[in-house]
Amino acid sequence: MNRRRFDSRRNRGGKLPRNAAPVELTISHVGGRGDGVGRARYKHNHITDEHSVFVPATLAGEQVVATPVAISGQGIRAVLHEIITPSPERREPDCAAFPACGGCSFQHWRDESVTAWKQDLVTGFLARAGVPCPEITPPHVAPQHARRRATFHLKRLAGGVAAGFLERGSDRIITPQDCSILDPALITLLSHLSELADSRFPVGVSIDAQANMLDNGICLLLSGPDGWHDRILEDLAGWAADRGLARLSVAEGDGGPLTLLAPAPPVIRLGTVAVTPPPGAFLQATTDAEAALQQAVAGIVGGASRVTDLFAGCGTLGLPLLKGLSRLTAAESDTAALAAMKAAVDAAGLGARLDCIEADLMRAPLTADLFGDVEAVIIDPPRAGASAQCEILATTAVPAIAMVSCNPASFARDAAILVAGGYRLNSLQIIDQFRFSSHVEIVAGLERG
Repeated sequence: MNRRRFDSRRNRGGKLPRNAAPVELTISHVGGRGDGVGRARYKHNHITDEHSVFVPATLAGEQVVATPVAISGQGIRAVLHEIITPSPERREPDCAAFPACGGCSFQHWRDESVTAWKQDLVTGFLARAGVPCPEITPPHVAPQHARRRATFHLKRLAGGVAAGFLERGSDRIITPQDCSILDPALITLLSHLSELADSRFPVGVSIDAQANMLDNGICLLLSGPDGWHDRILEDLAGWAADRGLARLSVAEGDGGPLTLLAPAPPVIRLGTVAVTPPPGAFLQATTDAEAALQQAVAGIVGGASRVTDLFAGCGTLGLPLLKGLSRLTAAESDTAALAAMKAAVDAAGLGARLDCIEADLMRAPLTADLFGDVEAVIIDPPRAGASAQCEILATTAVPAIAMVSCNPASFARDAAILVAGGYRLNSLQIIDQFRFSSHVEIVAGLERG
């Protein structure tokens, strides 16, 4: 029988000794965070008991040997040491950094199986929340080498530079090799950043480099501790100009960003509007998935002329509809993002159609009276969801709601609130823009019953 061996990964934060005895187990299923889950007996503090064991890079049905690294009330976290019996759904990873690199969870699993797992994850949460599931629109899967945003971690060492992504569950930096998710331009940028850190950064400093690919180039935000960029601002600006960046900004401590270079306004086109996002702005992970989300939202909103966009950001989902609307109300807590949207709409000559509300919708959701004549709502909350806002929406007469979510659990909870208030979930689609990860994007349509 062929056996495949894996190098154990260092786990600096593990609570179990480094020489913890390995366990052999059969993986029963893949859990919600992407780890294979099984059961095994393990002796801890002189007590032998059966525990759930969570092993990354494993699949249902596989018999494996794993090394425990931490134990909690939920079970044992372990690293894969050996596969005794591989699953027929296992495939060879595309990237040599897998499974150490924290950027991917599923390089070892066939694509169609990952997509089915994500869809089952969503429908399972809906079933547990008591929400009837409609016929599901076929999933949209983003292509490889398409991720347009990334946060790289850089550390200047006495003997060189560590540059890349964090190892899962660790502060160790892994440099991705032949990365199959990032746009090649971001891989090139990482190489340039490593050279910059080696020549200009002080020894011992750690910097986060947040990169967004916009329509006319890469916008880069470098963030680090107080004083990290003292005496090198001019060098940084020159480096950015030589590399053709659309914008370079820096930040230190808790301070806001300082833009050092922007030869022309960096823009992203949303419908007929060209928006200049603030440094470090949130963007959808791929342009391909962004277009799929925009198309799905447009189909749900239909012919509505008065739309409210909740958690609007820079207008990714609302602005493509603007030309066909009489009014778009955008609610967002990020002052800079809201200002960027407003400036872009004014520049496009459509300012009379946009109302902006700066509001922390998690703590102070919009009240029901603000939805009196609204014909459709777009809501795209953070991972925690928007239960407070959905409680209020459930009391309104808004005919249609387009809900976008990156968390199946909070999505199902919020959908259940709306269904209890008289809405019906009538469309559902998985947008798999986070290839090889356990994350999933959901777009759903609800209408008044």
